[in-house]
Amino acid sequence: MSRAALLAGLCAALGGCFIYRAGPPVPSGSAVAFQKQVFKLSKTPDPALESALEGMLSASYDASVKAYAGDNPLGMGFSYSLTPHGASFPFSEIEVSCLVQAKYSRSRGPELCGYFFNDLGRRIKAALAARQQE
Repeated sequence: MSRAALLAGLCAALGGCFIYRAGPPVPSGSAVAFQKQVFKLSKTPDPALESALEGMLSASYDASVKAYAGDNPLGMGFSYSLTPHGASFPFSEIEVSCLVQAKYSRSRGPELCGYFFNDLGRRIKAALAARQQE
């Protein structure tokens, strides 16, 4: 029995599988968008919340670096990017990408990006709750 047939049978027995297919090779020094997440913010423009985003992103980045990258975040190539993603107005939603150097993406990417997004989500949720109480 071929390896592909064995894998297909195992996936069918388990009720499905996620199969990772590698794309073209990425140079090890390149950063890859390991994970992306969309955060819903406000249905109406909120300049105070929008200006607070930079601080929330920086704080989540710093906490992630401290927890996972030690004193050398540039050595891992860890960073993030933010893209306005809203339909009604640009900052009604944002898409945040967790960028990790390709050679660390499989070994450190899941934990690092998971921590980053959990921390950022907590900060955004707290800021939104504070805005509703005003």
